[in-house]
Amino acid sequence: MEYINNTLKYNYSNGIIGGINNKIKVIKQIAFGFRCFYHFKNRILITQNLAKIKIA
Repeated sequence: MEYINNTLKYNYSNGIIGGINNKIKVIKQIAFGFRCFYHFKNRILITQNLAKIKIA
């Protein structure tokens, strides 16, 4: 009962983290052929708008 009261009392949710984890899992499935972890990590950062694509 205490957990239900806390859910109604506070406005916290794990939805944002769950969505980010889901995006990473989808990228992981699509990027099965990536040769190195560096490219995989960059793909995640770009999709989360934490890094920009460098255009030469």
